[in-house]
Amino acid sequence: MADQPLKAHFAETITLPDGRRVRVSAYPDGSIRFRVDGLPYVLTEAYLSGNPEKDKAIVKLSPGKQGSNASHNYVEWLESKNRS
Repeated sequence: MADQPLKAHFAETITLPDGRRVRVSAYPDGSIRFRVDGLPYVLTEAYLSGNPEKDKAIVKLSPGKQGSNASHNYVEWLESKNRS
């Protein structure tokens, strides 16, 4: 039998200055989930290991299309949005 999905015991939504929303959820097993509204995102940085007493996990998502210059795509999208 498959494990039942865990229900988040904490969830909070943050609205960014440009209107996008980020939802952070924490689960009883210690996992954390991020949900981000907006464009497709590219994982541009992930530091997930190290000394747990000194280091922190870092995950960076940049807007853009997979395999592309993410920041260029985001600027291009903003420019086209402003022309509309």
